[in-house]
Amino acid sequence: MKTWIAVSMIVSCAGVIEAAEPSSDRTDGPEGSEVGRGGYPHYGTPGSVFIEPFFGAAAVDIEPEGGEGNTSQTDLMYGANVGYLMEDWLGVHVGYGYIAGDQKTSIYSAGIRNILRYEPFNWHLGLDAELYSPDVGDSRFGIAPSVGAEVVITEHLRAGLQYQHDFIFADDTISINRFTARLQLKF
Repeated sequence: MKTWIAVSMIVSCAGVIEAAEPSSDRTDGPEGSEVGRGGYPHYGTPGSVFIEPFFGAAAVDIEPEGGEGNTSQTDLMYGANVGYLMEDWLGVHVGYGYIAGDQKTSIYSAGIRNILRYEPFNWHLGLDAELYSPDVGDSRFGIAPSVGAEVVITEHLRAGLQYQHDFIFADDTISINRFTARLQLKF
């Protein structure tokens, strides 16, 4: 009987010791210690800066307050955003864009972006506050929600497409639809 009790205690102690030792795929430790060691395979380093040049088309529709003289033009657009990703899924940015051709309009923007990560493909939603400053005429303020898709090429490089619809606050009804290709470089 004493032998059975001794064997039972040895087996129980061995089981407790084995259970107390974390397996190699666990990350028991202080907050943040699991980054890069398993647990979150697609988690990036928080606090990264990015530069994002873009190029595309802007379709501008203007309907004057009186209802006469509606215009609709599509011109090339280019610019760049500089931003900061607080986490790999949430960031803020400021940017400058220029609608070339006959419209000649500068766009200054500041906004926020939420990235839905399904690597190697990501989706993002954004909201920008923008100042529209045409070379001729008055400057106006607007809000521009956006949606986009991107492909993760490397940890520091992403390429994607984005659509933005601009709601401009003015007496005239002004609508801008922007389609752009983007290349994001993270530091």
